[in-house]
Amino acid sequence: MRTTRYLWIRIACSLLVSGLALGGAESVFADDSTEAVGQVTAISGFVVAERPGKPPRPLHCQDHVYRGERIVTSDSARVGVLMDDVYAYLAPSTNLRVDRTPEASSDLTLESGAVRVIDPRNHGTAARLTALDASAQVLGNDTEAYLFSEKTGRYAMLCEWDAPLSVTRRDESVLASPGKCVLAKPKEPLYLADAHDERIALPTDDLCDRPIGALDLRLTPDVAAAPLAPWSIAGSAGPGLARATCDAGCPGVVVVVPPPVSPVGGFPGSGP
Repeated sequence: MRTTRYLWIRIACSLLVSGLALGGAESVFADDSTEAVGQVTAISGFVVAERPGKPPRPLHCQDHVYRGERIVTSDSARVGVLMDDVYAYLAPSTNLRVDRTPEASSDLTLESGAVRVIDPRNHGTAARLTALDASAQVLGNDTEAYLFSEKTGRYAMLCEWDAPLSVTRRDESVLASPGKCVLAKPKEPLYLADAHDERIALPTDDLCDRPIGALDLRLTPDVAAAPLAPWSIAGSAGPGLARATCDAGCPGVVVVVPPPVSPVGGFPGSGP
């Protein structure tokens, strides 16, 4: 059950005339063919973009990120990147590589840490979210990916909160319904577990002061809803995703509302 409390993040039509659209971005690299695939819309702390053969490039509000770059957050930093209609929010101590799929959709590879990926679309080509050797097709989803380590090695966990999520690994395939996580451990088949209630929240205090396009941030209070919490892997539940129609006929409207809290707390167990 969704509450009436919601956070609008609107990328309005003025994005097309603001001069900040990705299509008009100029490359900062010697190779002018380098393609911008995303733009920073929220940031807190020290975040860099890394590219082979180049020194780390500190990121700031409205900076673009380019194909093949790795976005790296320090242990107290976080960053939100808009990639077409897909929003990726990186937790502290996270490495995320960004690219394009052969179908020209967003391609995100989690190399360490945790990321939340929100896709408000109802149709189109799915974005790809990969963690180790597990890959999810993201289209109309609100997905979190985590990387953990244990004695047997690193493993991935992909959790879904909004719509069924398909996760594959080689010849395996598992469909996670909202409120479920897929665990991918190196010596076990993919398996489902109940989702945790320790979400990656979307804070409201690190949005860019002059965001891309016309970012419209509105908060409608609901006495039945808890306040939005800052990001914390052990913090309170963060917001989920709903959709709305742009009243100005513009694309890229995202409505974020808190989801119901999973009845099962804590991270899934170590076995199926």
